[in-house]
Amino acid sequence: MKISTSDPVPVSCQTIAILGCGWLGSALKAHLQADYKTLCITKEIEANIRHGAYRCDACVIGIPPRGDHLAHLRQHLAQLSTQTHILFLSSISYYSGKEEVIRAELLLKHTFPDAVILRLGGLMGYDRIAGKYTAGKTLPANSMTRYIHRDDAVGIIERIIAVQLRGATLNLLAPIQRDKKSLYTHNARRFGFAQTHFLSEEVVHTPMPPSTLPKILNYRFKRPNVLTFW
Repeated sequence: MKISTSDPVPVSCQTIAILGCGWLGSALKAHLQADYKTLCITKEIEANIRHGAYRCDACVIGIPPRGDHLAHLRQHLAQLSTQTHILFLSSISYYSGKEEVIRAELLLKHTFPDAVILRLGGLMGYDRIAGKYTAGKTLPANSMTRYIHRDDAVGIIERIIAVQLRGATLNLLAPIQRDKKSLYTHNARRFGFAQTHFLSEEVVHTPMPPSTLPKILNYRFKRPNVLTFW
């Protein structure tokens, strides 16, 4: 993997387009708009062309891999300049062999070899509370969490844009993870929802490549420990 940087465009001159303004994309747009011209790219290709949405310095792509995901992604990529700084929000489910995620990354790297691929862990923080959605349920096995706080995902993306990092594939996870049983139990007691039960308390460990960030980003996690996400 060849990681590089290019000469940065003055911040005040940069336009950042976001394809996929969901929970993360909307927060990213709100965070960046103080320093950049930001806009959301919609599903409507022709409308985006009319409004000049594809004429951007950087494009953050974060559309979920479902439905005709690859066809839509291909259509949007065709409208972007080969000089555009592309940041593609992927998922650590890449490592479990999720076909849609793998195929999307292959398409992206074929079209934009210098793109930055961010394999995100589960996005948490604010009203997304680990254990809340499994309250009262029984899960088959205990395992390690693979989470990242939304504020850190936003902060890392901001740094990548600022230093013009290119050609990197990064795993975005909080440095300190916990097993799900201990975290879910902690949150259930704190927020008052029902416990999540596990058929086996033995922690299942799944191999995961390191999530070390390049030194050039000079990024310090705001929420390094999943226990303090909330």
